[in-house]
Amino acid sequence: MKYSRLTKEQFDSLSNEFSIFLASNAIDSKQWNKIKSSSIERADHILDIFSDLVWKNILHKVKFIENISSNHLFLFKCNKNSIDSIIIKSNDSSINLNSSDAQIWLLNNLQANNISVLRSTKNFKTKRNDEIYSLISRGSIISEGQLFIMYDERLLKSSEK
Repeated sequence: MKYSRLTKEQFDSLSNEFSIFLASNAIDSKQWNKIKSSSIERADHILDIFSDLVWKNILHKVKFIENISSNHLFLFKCNKNSIDSIIIKSNDSSINLNSSDAQIWLLNNLQANNISVLRSTKNFKTKRNDEIYSLISRGSIISEGQLFIMYDERLLKSSEK
């Protein structure tokens, strides 16, 4: 298994897709029930294959991920061969970057002395999906990229001054 197995809730939400997956492997519901009861190892193997397939499809589509803590923003834009990052650190413990008020303040005060900003781009060292999955497994979440885009635009504007 390359990625983690989907949770029961995830399997439940993908029940139609799982049924199609089983059917494409010539397994009907009666056969699936028999496999689950008579061959747990085979059932686990089928669940693992489906999980990897779902993860592969999800990771292939990922464009942005982020990891936000009380004093850091890790914002990533996932390109075909590289990943752009914006890392913002608050050195002021009274600012909690998890709050929307702090996000608004931060957006307008990126040049403040208690804020550190690092931008970088790096080529993927291994396979794109593997590196994105690694970031997700360490706490990052897939996003629509609103924060990355906002901070990217703000940093571009401030560098033009």
